[in-house]
Amino acid sequence: MESWFFWLIIIGAIAGPLIFSARVIRNLVLIWRIPVTSISTMPGQGWVQVLGKVKGEPIQSWLNQSECAFWQVDVKEYRSRGKSGRNWETVHKESSGSFEVDDLTGRIKVEPINSDFVLNDETVLENLDDSIKTKLETLGVKTKGFLGISKRLRLHQRSLTQGEEIWILGKFQKDPLVISFSGGSIEPYVISNLGRGEMVKKYFRQNAIPLVLPLLMGLGMAIFYLFVLAN
Repeated sequence: MESWFFWLIIIGAIAGPLIFSARVIRNLVLIWRIPVTSISTMPGQGWVQVLGKVKGEPIQSWLNQSECAFWQVDVKEYRSRGKSGRNWETVHKESSGSFEVDDLTGRIKVEPINSDFVLNDETVLENLDDSIKTKLETLGVKTKGFLGISKRLRLHQRSLTQGEEIWILGKFQKDPLVISFSGGSIEPYVISNLGRGEMVKKYFRQNAIPLVLPLLMGLGMAIFYLFVLAN
């Protein structure tokens, strides 16, 4: 009975990181399998990779009011889960909305909702001043917890500029009511302004490497049981 219980702990320690990273693994496989497609030759629907330039009305970013074509604010809170560990969890995410991408053969609408961004520059703030906290409160983010103690928050702002070249992996859906190369939209899973090779390396470092340690611990427990406790 004890051995079964021990093996359940080991399986959970190994399977947890793999399950958590399933989305990243899927995206990396799709990046390798799916070729870059021009907008004019896209299928009616399905997985695609697109390379083009950002198009959209000039707007101001949420944090520093700089000119851009798209911005996203991602607020994370540092939370303790007792013996299960501590991590940063997203408590609020907001963006300026959709934008377009043009690859000279056509133009499509991009609707980033739950996309993974892999950018060469991203504003990250952890020691938030009162002015930023006030702005976060207007978004509905609570900056103070029990007894008025300030929460430990981290703010990420991502932005894309007009004319910037970006690469997108996502699902394309053509609009049957519009007979043109622009008659469709893409739901992106990964958005990057890096070269494909550099993007894959950074994407892996951002999402997979933090899970290596828990996975190694689970494997270490399995080896320890097989070669020490079981003998």
